[in-house]
Amino acid sequence: MSCIKSLFCYTSISLALASELAIALNLTVTITPSAATALSENGKRSVYQQARKPSPPPPPPTNPGSSAAGGRRNPAACPQDAVVETTRPSLTAFSPTSKPGLTVAAHPTFLVYVPRTRAETAEFSLRNRAGQGIYRTTIALSNTPDIISITLPDQVAPLEIDRTYVWSFAIICNPTDRVADQFVTGIVQRTKVNLARLRQIEQASFRQRLVLYQEDSIWYDPLALLFELKRSQPHEPDISTAWREFLQAGGLDTMVNVSPARSR
Repeated sequence: MSCIKSLFCYTSISLALASELAIALNLTVTITPSAATALSENGKRSVYQQARKPSPPPPPPTNPGSSAAGGRRNPAACPQDAVVETTRPSLTAFSPTSKPGLTVAAHPTFLVYVPRTRAETAEFSLRNRAGQGIYRTTIALSNTPDIISITLPDQVAPLEIDRTYVWSFAIICNPTDRVADQFVTGIVQRTKVNLARLRQIEQASFRQRLVLYQEDSIWYDPLALLFELKRSQPHEPDISTAWREFLQAGGLDTMVNVSPARSR
């Protein structure tokens, strides 16, 4: 599995680079796992285009490329979690911190680790480079700590090739005071893969698919693959090793020993 390390060597982003990236993206974040836990009654309810009064936004993050949690009051936890036995790591976005994570999917899957919390809901949102809302949905937090996955639904417009998007995930500590939200952000960019290469990936074995993804510097797609395999086969040594090395290569060392729940 050494190829996993060598081909996914993302370095930690500097604060200066993060500031430049925030300016370049014109970032104004509105904070808003498996998709089965979303509270929307149907797909249309989750889309920004639906007319509804948006919730007050929390403060923007200081580092749009950071997977670490942020918040205006307590960067570690919601106020109501002060007496709850907390676990480490804290709220974490599974996103590389040195550059936009690449995907070949029109509707990719995003992963977030949510620590133990008494908060009942969270919000996921996706914005384009101009800061326009693309998608937002509310998620029930019924079983924390856990890794939550969010997949963009088919009714949302597909991500455009070579366009940068910012996604955010916020624990809603107080629904009437959204500045108390604890949030993380990530960056995603869809890239084009020729049809022959895509067919090669789809027909390859687990090991070979990872190698092929890595050769093209793809992040979100092999991450989603490993997540599903790790959840369904938690004691398989090869999968556990691939999961660990992949996260380490992406700068997510603190998440190495966190395993996805097998069921919800």
